[in-house]
Parts: sequence; C-alpha cells; structure tokens
Amino acid sequence: MQAAILAGCPTRRDAQGEPQLLNSAPVIEPISGSDKTLRSILPTLQPQDCFVISTLAVLGDVPSKLVANLSKIVASGCKIIVADLAGLDIATIRQTALAFMPLEERYQRVSSELDGLYATRSEERATYAREIQKSLIDQLYRRGFDLSDLLTDPEGNKPKPPVDDIRGRRLRQLREGLELSAEEAGRLTEALGEKALNKQYVSAIETGKDTTERADLYETALNAERGRRKVQAKLDQAVAKQSAHGQPPTSVELQLFGPQEASHA
Repeated sequence: MQAAILAGCPTRRDAQGEPQLLNSAPVIEPISGSDKTLRSILPTLQPQDCFVISTLAVLGDVPSKLVANLSKIVASGCKIIVADLAGLDIATIRQTALAFMPLEERYQRVSSELDGLYATRSEERATYAREIQKSLIDQLYRRGFDLSDLLTDPEGNKPKPPVDDIRGRRLRQLREGLELSAEEAGRLTEALGEKALNKQYVSAIETGKDTTERADLYETALNAERGRRKVQAKLDQAVAKQSAHGQPPTSVELQLFGPQEASHA
C-alpha cells in the first residue's frame, strides 16, 4: 500500500482513517516462485487495476519468464508498482533481462545434459550391480551352490520358487549308477518305513522342483541302498575267496545265505 501511495496512485480514507486505493480491485501479491498463484492473477488484470509486487524476482526466476510475465502485465493496461524500485522503466528491464538470455540458454543445456548424465549413470550402476550379482552367483554355482533363483530380471519380477537342480542331478546320477528305474528307486523308501514314492515325485526331485522333506527321504533311501550293495559286494568277495581255498562257510555266511547256498558258494 505504501508503495502505491508513493507511486501516486489515487487514494481515499476509510471509516477508520486507513488509506485505500480508488477504483482498484483487491491487491494480492503473488508469492515469489509460485507460478500457480501468478498464473491465476495475470489473466484477471484490468486496465483500472494496480499490480503491486515487492521485487521483480516475483515475476520469474529466469530472464525469459520474467520478461514474459512483465509483458502480460503491461499488455493488460494496469499500473505496475515494484516496491524496491524507485522508478520503473519497462524498456530498461526488458533490455537488461534479455542480455542474460544466453546465460539462461546455457543453463538449460547444462541442466539437460546433467539430467541425461544422471539417468545414464543410474542405468549403468543398475547394470553393473546385476553383472556383479550374476558373477558372484556363477562363482558359487561352480562350487556347488545354486543361487541363480535370487536373480531378478530388469523388470523387477519376483524370483521363481527355489529349484535345486544340482542336487537333483546328483540324485539322478546316483539312481542310474544303481541301475534302478524311477519306480524301483521310489520303492526304496519302504525300507525306511515310509510309503513308496511314485514316478512323478521322483521326477520332481531329480529335476530340483521338489526340495521338501520328500527329497531328503529319497536321498537317504538311495544312500542306504548304495551302502547295502557295498556291504553285499564285500561279502560276495569274501565268500568267493573262501570257496576258492575250500574253506567251510562261516557263521556270517550261513546267516546271510543259508546252509545250502553258502555250501554251494
């Protein structure tokens, strides 16, 4: 208000003796840097209005924006008052602001380059992190630890359910080494007091899809069968050696094979 009075705007006193501007709509000073408030005020300006601001910086934080908003105010025909300027020379303000346009354009170019650089570096960091993660998991994989299911794809999809294909391949090789079919291997669990595993369960275990206690039971049954066969092979070798020298069957042979088989051996 004081700036408007000093600028020579017509005023009158109200009932309380306070000065009021004549023929003027309510004055609202836009907040510095608030484009939304300023944009809402500029279209409503009329020739009889008085636009009062504390400083030119309210009109824009860069030269191009300041000149554009100033031109809109001038075009509306209203009176403009800047409190921190004794006099207001529109031409001088425009000339001075436009002199900084090359600097503003350079700032915009550098800002765009920095934004692009930050985006590129962010993608590079994400790619590098995925490569390091994959490299570590590959190293562990060579040592028997399969953590590949922890890897997520670039779209952020959730990891698949764990698949222990290393263990599955090992169990399959063990079964094939024992010359057992999947159905025969599944029946080995009966010797452990458990139900036989069908071929579907055996297949799921040997492909790593089934990592439950069923897989532990299957592995125990295979190892038990392998151990039994090793003991049987040693006994067969001992019986064959004794038979070659004409020695009578031992008590262990009699217990394992019976009197007739042991004598025949």
